[in-house]
Amino acid sequence: MNKYSPIGINGNKIEEIARKFLQQHHEVRNIEVVRFENGIWSVHAEVHSSSGYGVRNLKVDDITGKIISVE
Repeated sequence: MNKYSPIGINGNKIEEIARKFLQQHHEVRNIEVVRFENGIWSVHAEVHSSSGYGVRNLKVDDITGKIISVE
């Protein structure tokens, strides 16, 4: 997967943003930037917390680096 957008933040920085966000409440086991489309990065993360194992999917804006959604 191409980890660089033509104008914004690269995929490595997106991974760092997502990891820092998730580490506030979870132990991050695995994280992967899976797609860049229409200025939005999609990130898939496997996490563990006191409630158990889970998966989080994040969407991050390419220009601002702000997290748009977490599922």
